[in-house]
Amino acid sequence: MDGLDATSYGEGFADVYDEWYGEVSDLDGTLDSVVALANGGPVLELGIGTGRLALPLASRGLEVHGVDASPAMVARLRAKPGGGAIPVTIGDFADVQPSVPGGFSVILAAYNTLFNLMTADAQRRCFANAARRLRPGGVVVVEAFVPGPDPDGIDSQVTPSTIEAARVVLHVTRRNPTTQTVEGSVVSITEEGIRLRPWQIRYAPPAELDAMADAAGLTLAKRSAGWRDEPFHGESSTHISVYRRAGTAS
Repeated sequence: MDGLDATSYGEGFADVYDEWYGEVSDLDGTLDSVVALANGGPVLELGIGTGRLALPLASRGLEVHGVDASPAMVARLRAKPGGGAIPVTIGDFADVQPSVPGGFSVILAAYNTLFNLMTADAQRRCFANAARRLRPGGVVVVEAFVPGPDPDGIDSQVTPSTIEAARVVLHVTRRNPTTQTVEGSVVSITEEGIRLRPWQIRYAPPAELDAMADAAGLTLAKRSAGWRDEPFHGESSTHISVYRRAGTAS
C-alpha cells in the first residue's frame, strides 16, 4: 500500500490499541509460557507496542527489552506504571538491534507481529538477526495465524464491526494471494468526520516460517495451536512455534 512504512500501524492505532486489542489473545497463557521458556533470563519483545505483554512479564520478575517502530506506541508504554523502566529501541524490528551480555533467553514475536514485515526478505532477516542475539538454549517464539486457502485472484471485503447512531466502524481488506499480502484500513465514520487507520501484512504458512528459521540456524523445537499446549493439527487456525538455536541444549 502506497504511503505506509514501518511506523504507520503503530502511529495509526496507538490511541485505540489498548481499548480494541487489550484482550486480543490468551494473556495468561502467553505469560506462563514465556516465563517458563525464559527460565529467569532476559526477554526481547519485537513490536513491544503499548506494553500489553511486556509490563506483566516485567511484573513477574523478568528483564524485558523491546523494539518498536512507532514512537506513539512507545509513548503509551512510557506513560504506564513501570513502562519507563523497560529499555526500548525505536526502529524496524526486521533489523533487531538490542543486545544483552550473554544473549536473550527468549525473543518474542507475538500475535502476528512477524507478519507486519512486508517482504519475505525482511522476515528472513528478522529470523537471522534474532538468532544471533540468543544465548545458548535460547528461543525465538512466533505466534501467528495459519493462512486459509488462497482465493481465486484478489479478494476484497468490507465488514462492519460497529453500527451506532453516531458512529460506524468498517473493516476494509484486500487479499492478494500472489504476494501473500493483505492490505486494509479501519474506517471510523462519525458526524465529526472520517478517520482512517491503514495497515498491511505479509502472511506466511508455518512451513515457510520453518524454512526461514532453518536458514537462520534455528530448529523447530515445539509447535502448538495455542499458548496452553493445545495440539497443532491440519485444521488449526493459529500456531505457537518455538525455534531453538541449532546444536544448543533444550
